[in-house]
Amino acid sequence: MLHWRRDRTAFAISGGGARGAAQVGMLRALIERGITPDLIVGVSIGAWNGAWIAYRPQLDWVRQLEQVWRQVSRRTLDMVWWRAAQNMVRRRPSLYEGNGLSRFVARHLQVHNFEDLAVPLHTVAIDLTMGTKAVFSHGALAPAVLASSAIPGVFPPVVIEGRQHVDGGLVDPTGLDTAIELGARRVYVLDSGYAGRLPGPLGSINAIVDHTFQIAAQHRTRWTIRQMGRSVEIIHLRPDAGFLRNSMDFGATDFYLNEGYRFASEVLDTRRKRRRAPELAPIVAPVYH
Repeated sequence: MLHWRRDRTAFAISGGGARGAAQVGMLRALIERGITPDLIVGVSIGAWNGAWIAYRPQLDWVRQLEQVWRQVSRRTLDMVWWRAAQNMVRRRPSLYEGNGLSRFVARHLQVHNFEDLAVPLHTVAIDLTMGTKAVFSHGALAPAVLASSAIPGVFPPVVIEGRQHVDGGLVDPTGLDTAIELGARRVYVLDSGYAGRLPGPLGSINAIVDHTFQIAAQHRTRWTIRQMGRSVEIIHLRPDAGFLRNSMDFGATDFYLNEGYRFASEVLDTRRKRRRAPELAPIVAPVYH
């Protein structure tokens, strides 16, 4: 059940594919400092990380998630080049069938239903059939996580109750909008996206699509923070990892884990010092990063 406190705290966990490992480092920094959520909103890879931490928001459980992330690769998810080429020739609806992702989720989720989680979880997807945002909060957990993670063109849509669903990152890239809609008054945004100027031109389809999406996502997130930052306390945690790898390249997991932890620790410790300083007014504006 939701905790109807005036200062309800939410973790809003973004998409980002392989960069989702940075979110695990951020989760460790938060929980080490005794910061736990009353509700969690997860989008795309954030739905998977959110489902894990919603089961048991404890430090030892986050450390186990770090080990799980170190085992993930494109082969783990059945994302091999010849399969994509084959599906393109056959004009399939996606490059990959999604079987690897389904097996991964089934292997590591600890419970079958949302109601069995210790912390209320909400996953965000796009309902293609109805043309709306879909927020899953009840019932079967695995299909909702898969629906939120079904990147259009990469993985096939997930059918729930007769309707097709895909990745929710295009309607709510970090889950921040949904967290506010659900009544959160303090939101820690665990954002593994990026934006900014690149050192040189992009040379692949994957990189161009990925970077375009990230720019759009960061514009949307900044807009929400500007609109809602006076009425909701928003702590935007976005490590400056830059454009290191594309979103489906799992070769930098340790870097992302460490950078997420380092960055979040620095921000959270700075906030704590400011709150304790008697000469400073309480922080009510959002923190931009």
